[in-house]
Amino acid sequence: MLFLDRASQHKAKASQSLARELGIEVRWLPVACPELNPVDHLWRHLKGEVLANEPEPDLDASLERCHEYLLSLKPSQRLRKAGVLSGDFWLRRVL
Repeated sequence: MLFLDRASQHKAKASQSLARELGIEVRWLPVACPELNPVDHLWRHLKGEVLANEPEPDLDASLERCHEYLLSLKPSQRLRKAGVLSGDFWLRRVL
């Protein structure tokens, strides 16, 4: 099962077809609810802790800094920052 937002690339026929071929059940997150998406929580930390204080005009350098930051975290720290370990994490109620 894969939870996705309703971005155009996720809803594209090719993406949907590939998911079916791979036997992936797609579930859609509600529209305009970024608080339900763990990646959005993690992205907020990346923007605030990695990218906010050092403007970087080079996309590759910014991505490298984000990558290094994520790799420096323990798996449990990544999950905590993404909100997955919260007792209120919505997916605990769905599954």
